[in-house]
Amino acid sequence: MLLLLAATAHAGFLGGVAFVPPGVGALSLADSEGFSGTLASEWDGWLTPPLTAHAGWAGPRMALLADFGVMESISESAAAEVHTFNVGGVRLGGDWRGYLWPRTPGKVNAWGTAGIFGVIPNAAETDTGWTSAEQDEADKDSAARRAQVGGLGALAGVGAEYLLADAEGKPAVAIGARWVLRGFGGLDVEESQTDFSMRLYSEAALLLEFTR
Repeated sequence: MLLLLAATAHAGFLGGVAFVPPGVGALSLADSEGFSGTLASEWDGWLTPPLTAHAGWAGPRMALLADFGVMESISESAAAEVHTFNVGGVRLGGDWRGYLWPRTPGKVNAWGTAGIFGVIPNAAETDTGWTSAEQDEADKDSAARRAQVGGLGALAGVGAEYLLADAEGKPAVAIGARWVLRGFGGLDVEESQTDFSMRLYSEAALLLEFTR
């Protein structure tokens, strides 16, 4: 903890984007019916599109970064009764980087990284014309959708950057790449049993970052 405080005491802003080409993975998910059907899970492509953003603080040898994603689908119909349906998720992540050498413009640097991320789900369905039994059944379906969306994950990997300076010689732009191994899992808790599912996969990304 003291090392983190010391690193951030002399830190500056670091933010950028990561580009991960979708490849044939999305097609294979579709063919194997791997999408959740909610549009809001880790695998459906809205919370983790090919281009994602991150921001945080970087010192000479360490960086702390955060990323954020949100997806919400809402529909409402009104006739004799009012029917409302929504499902979505908020994705929060935090990464640590440890640079092999002090970050110096005009040089290539390598770094290791580790992080955690999770998806906070929400889902609800109501209808003013439903009986209590019908609403209870809809609540169970909503709980199942939340179980499909929510989960926790972790990552670890390596990366490299080339740091460019501005006209004053200060660090300004970093061009790099990253390779990580990700794992993401969730629980589906029911009355008779609890199901756990997990996916482990590697990911490579191109990075464009700005620092000051």
